[in-house]
Amino acid sequence: MSATHWDTAPDRPAPAAPPAKPQPERGLSSFTGTVRSEDLGFGQPVLVWARWILIGTGLLLSFWSPSDPTTLKVQLAAIVALAFGNFYLHVQLLRGHPALDAVVYGASLADIAVVTALVLVQGGFPSPVFIFYFAAVVGISVAFPTWLTAGYTALAVGVYGVVSLATATTDELPAVFTRLLMIAAVAVCGNLFARSETKRRTEAIRVHDEMLDEIEQKGGTENVQPA
Repeated sequence: MSATHWDTAPDRPAPAAPPAKPQPERGLSSFTGTVRSEDLGFGQPVLVWARWILIGTGLLLSFWSPSDPTTLKVQLAAIVALAFGNFYLHVQLLRGHPALDAVVYGASLADIAVVTALVLVQGGFPSPVFIFYFAAVVGISVAFPTWLTAGYTALAVGVYGVVSLATATTDELPAVFTRLLMIAAVAVCGNLFARSETKRRTEAIRVHDEMLDEIEQKGGTENVQPA
């Protein structure tokens, strides 16, 4: 009597579980998102450190020669608000999650607004706080695209130009022009450096990828066995 053979069906792989839907982020982390440009991601550390320099020197100058308690309160309020925002951006960088482009653009607008407010409360053109425009503009020029750098620089030059012309004497007009020209020159130099660095980084990545492809092709050829 022949033995009965039972055909067993092969085990079928379990169906793959559907991918989990991403959960919406809560709290401050929701501002990091995923909409960010590569160049701006590389430039955000420059913006953050330039802003820390602005905040530190602003506090030093505020306590160095305070004019009156009301002016000091306005200066401290503006600088502390800027410090809180920059602290958040710095924490996101340390966590490896650069902030959204829109958040960075808004923070840079806040830089210009805070510097302008400090200049106004200190009398306009005589205020030494105008040097903070340089810190704000150099960070913007290194991190932002050329067209945005031009827009932010034009805004800073225009606002400070109006404030200076309204508070400077006729004899001080050449100094006003010199300061405005210096702000624009800092933006041009910073943006030229940033564009050169971007090209260098792009070329280095291209060469690196070509070398990896060549190594993979050589490895595949050596693994082929002759018939």
